[in-house]
Amino acid sequence: MKVIEIKGLEKSFGNQKVIKGLNLSLEEGEIFGLIGPNGAGKSTLIKLILQLIKKDCGEITFFEGHSDTIEKEIGATIEEPCFYEYLTGEENLKLYKNILGLHTKDIHDAMEMTGIIFAKDKKVSQYSMGMKQRLAISRAILSNPKLLLLDEPTNGLDPKAIIDLRELIKQLNHMGTTIIFCSHHLSEVKNICSSFGFLYDGVITKRENMNDSDSQIAEMEELFL
Repeated sequence: MKVIEIKGLEKSFGNQKVIKGLNLSLEEGEIFGLIGPNGAGKSTLIKLILQLIKKDCGEITFFEGHSDTIEKEIGATIEEPCFYEYLTGEENLKLYKNILGLHTKDIHDAMEMTGIIFAKDKKVSQYSMGMKQRLAISRAILSNPKLLLLDEPTNGLDPKAIIDLRELIKQLNHMGTTIIFCSHHLSEVKNICSSFGFLYDGVITKRENMNDSDSQIAEMEELFL
């Protein structure tokens, strides 16, 4: 089943066209790496998929049109996660869970999976950037989403936390979650994803399998990044 299909997507801000007729189709079970330099439009694409901003034209179809609860079947982290700073990490997740009416994954389970359970009673104002990233991923997986969008999720994470994140992504994928992993570091994508594409000049210009040789991948990285 196609988890997401994008056709002819376009988005401009003023006179600047950021997304230019972009197409993308992902099958269930993929871990797709979206690579591009800062400013390439990765975050814009994520926001378009989440309908946080309005597209100019194009089509975005989820689960081949066979779902009426999209907001509960898609989880996401954005590049700079936002929380209520005066609430604890656990309180933030409880609030989110209540707003969406979720009755799925336990909050403590989600925080355990992302390694942030130790700070559940701390106010988010006391969190480091890396801790906020872990909390954001906890929030994103609360609904047991079928599609998970991760926008630069390794920002602020130390090397150990990045390794833990890789294992978490693989674990979620084994549980049936399709994942889009956005990054400007090809090395991160190579360690996590099964396929990848370069976002360049408003379109995804290449889509390659991670089984390609290192020399081929390095050549594409030099060309597009």
